[in-house]
Amino acid sequence: MSEQDSSYPAQVRGHVWESLVSMLQVYAHAASLNGKEYVVTSDSGKVMVKHLASVLTVSFRPDTGEASWVVTRPECEERGEFRIDEHGTLVFPAGPKALDTAAMDWIALLDHAARPVVNENVPS
Repeated sequence: MSEQDSSYPAQVRGHVWESLVSMLQVYAHAASLNGKEYVVTSDSGKVMVKHLASVLTVSFRPDTGEASWVVTRPECEERGEFRIDEHGTLVFPAGPKALDTAAMDWIALLDHAARPVVNENVPS
């Protein structure tokens, strides 16, 4: 196996990660059009979405495909893990999830986190 062949899964995961970050930016922007301010910042292997007093942080390791997410609120934290497999699929403990669905779920979680009632069923 050549060096290029062995790096292929990491390249696939890297492209999927970039797409996930883009999806978070798109859905945060769409939510902002309804008068709700979301601020998205990204760095290599990490993206943060801030909404009011809540922050979503998603971290990713392209070499292993392992990833984690945490929503931090003034009163509590909610966290989970997932991985991006060698085929580019997001795999959560409950099973695979589409990129856009995961991004929409996280933005919805931030929106619900800003309200008194918290939706505990997102994304896992």
